[in-house]
Amino acid sequence: MSDPDRPEWPIPLPFLGVLRVEGPDAVAFLQGQVTNDMRLLADGRTLLAACSTPQGRTASLLRLRQRGDTVHALLPAELAEPTVVRLRRFVLRAKLRLSIADDVEAVGFAAPGGSAGPGAEAGLWFDYAPGRRVLVRPRQLAGHPPDHAASEAAPGDIARSWSLLDIAAGLPQVFAATAEAFVPQMLNLDLLDAISFTKGCYTGQEIIARTQNLGRIKRRTFRYRLADGSRPSPLSGLHRSGIKVAEVLMSAQHEAGIELLAVTNLDARDVPLTLDDGRVAEPVAMAYTVPT
Repeated sequence: MSDPDRPEWPIPLPFLGVLRVEGPDAVAFLQGQVTNDMRLLADGRTLLAACSTPQGRTASLLRLRQRGDTVHALLPAELAEPTVVRLRRFVLRAKLRLSIADDVEAVGFAAPGGSAGPGAEAGLWFDYAPGRRVLVRPRQLAGHPPDHAASEAAPGDIARSWSLLDIAAGLPQVFAATAEAFVPQMLNLDLLDAISFTKGCYTGQEIIARTQNLGRIKRRTFRYRLADGSRPSPLSGLHRSGIKVAEVLMSAQHEAGIELLAVTNLDARDVPLTLDDGRVAEPVAMAYTVPT
C-alpha cells in the first residue's frame, strides 16, 4: 500500500468481525431485534441495520446477508462478543444458534472488482458501500499465498484508510467507546435506508419511531476536517461560542489533517466548531443530503 490514504485492493480487514445466526428462526428472530426489515434479505441484498437497546440507543451497526437459513452479520470485531451476549438475552424458544464466526476473515475489494482469489467460491459478498465490497471467506489454507496488497499493508494503515472512506461517504460506525450513545437517527441511519418504519416491533422501536414521528431529530451526523494535531477521542466535545454542540463519533488521520464525523446539533450545522484544545473543525460537505 504505497499511499495509505488510497487502498490497493484487495485489503484484509481484521478489525471487522462476523456473527452467524443459524437456524429456521434466524430471520424472524432478527426481525424483532434490528431496525431494518429482515424480509428484504430474501433477494440477496446487503442490509444495514442497528441493534439497539430498549431505550433506542444504538449498541452496534450490522451489515447483514442471508444464505439459506443462516444470517451473517458484519460488524466491528470489538463489538462481536457484546452483540452476541445482547442478542442471546432475547432468544427464548427460537430455533437458532448465535455464534462468532472466527473461522472466516473479511477482505475488502473495490466494486465492481476482479478476481477474488482463494476462498472466494466458499465466501459471502457484502455490498458495504458504493464502490466497496467485503468478501467474508474461510481463513486462508496453508499453501495459499497472501493477497499481494495485504502482504505489504500495515494494519494501522488499513484501518485508517477504511475509516477515511467511511467518513468521506458519511457512513457512521459504532465502536465500544460510542456504543449506546446515540439513537439511530442521530447517526443518519434513516437517511441510509437502515431503518424500516413499517416492519413492526423490535427492541428499541418505540423510542426510534417516536423520534421520527414527532420530529424530534435535533442532532445529525456531519463531516469535519482538522488541519493538524492528534485525533480527538470518541465523544470529545465540539463547541460553538463556548457551548458544546457536537460530539466526535469517529476520526482518522489524513495526509492533509484529520477527517471526522460528529453528531451535531442542527442549529450548529455548517459552521466551524472548536475542540477543547482550541483547534477548529471546519465543516466539509456530506456525500448525501442531510435535512434541516
